Amino acid sequence: MATRKMNMFEKIANMTGALYRHQAAQWPRRSQVLRGVFKKELAPPSQAEWPAVKADFAKVVNFIQSKAYKNLTVGESMVYSAVALEIVFWFFVGEMVGRRHIYGYLVPADYVSCETKKAAAAQVPEDKTAI
Repeated sequence: MATRKMNMFEKIANMTGALYRHQAAQWPRRSQVLRGVFKKELAPPSQAEWPAVKADFAKVVNFIQSKAYKNLTVGESMVYSAVALEIVFWFFVGEMVGRRHIYGYLVPADYVSCETKKAAAAQVPEDKTAI
């Protein structure tokens, strides 16, 4: 008896199940790695680390003022440019997280500012009957 050939959706379902089982087996190890990264890399600097931060910042300022960037190789300049772009992009991502929206601040359609309400209250209505 011949076996039936699986259609595309059955293949996708089987692959999804296999991927899920693999990821579920890997999750405990990956969560430990992520927890370690969050604790070490994303934590703000402690009081003991501030002198090193200040020294590194002074090195960057000295590097720029002495125009030592002209002596970098193309590879080094690409790496430094990528790091600078990453910092800029994280700034914009932080702005989006702070706004809780991608494109701009969410303002209700019926929103009227306090200044506009005061200006509208101070206006004298026109007499439409006198023509």
